[in-house]
Amino acid sequence: STSSVAGKREKKKTSMLLPRTGTVLLVSLACWLCQADEEFSKGYEYVTCGSAIKLKHVASGYRLNSQQVQYGSGSGQQSVTLVAQADESSSLWQVWGSLERDCPRGNKIECGQPIRLYHLNTRKFLHSEDKFRSPLSQNQEVCAYGDSESDYTESLWRVECDGLHWERGEAVKLKHFQTNKYLHHTNQHQFGRPIHGHREVCAVATTTSPLNLWRAAEGFYVKTK
Repeated sequence: STSSVAGKREKKKTSMLLPRTGTVLLVSLACWLCQADEEFSKGYEYVTCGSAIKLKHVASGYRLNSQQVQYGSGSGQQSVTLVAQADESSSLWQVWGSLERDCPRGNKIECGQPIRLYHLNTRKFLHSEDKFRSPLSQNQEVCAYGDSESDYTESLWRVECDGLHWERGEAVKLKHFQTNKYLHHTNQHQFGRPIHGHREVCAVATTTSPLNLWRAAEGFYVKTK
């Protein structure tokens, strides 16, 4: 049951979903890049709506990940962690629009735009609530929650970046829309079993910490319209 996490829910139909296969395929619309190079092909310089990306924590080099392992405390929802491996399919997150604003495939993400990040392997959104503490650092918990038809305000994150649009290779911050806390890793806290070696992800109020910085790395990038 997921009743322990509250939020606004509305049913919506969506065409954003990618096929649920071992390997995600975007025919003719997207480009798979094996590493986060500083130079990108024309039309693929920006993070766009519908792209399935990996988020690399700048300070640690680890990637944002989720797996079907629930927290043993807090909300008891699906854990969100960091992993060292760059080739894990469990680190792919698809960029969706907000509750109030559509995000047509291929549109560039604006700096300041609220988005949702949809975990492709488990079909849940990156989510946070201020009433739950992260298991190791006791900051605000970050989990994966909901499904493709869920509309929770607690799953909205505002992209903070320089300029007009989120450029690939640029270090950005993700600010939780409801609580104004930033997606964060302390660079210290690491789990034991059953997710040994994974690092904790949390949300913090500190605005200037370099540990709040993330970069779009590998992924399936939808070409800019």
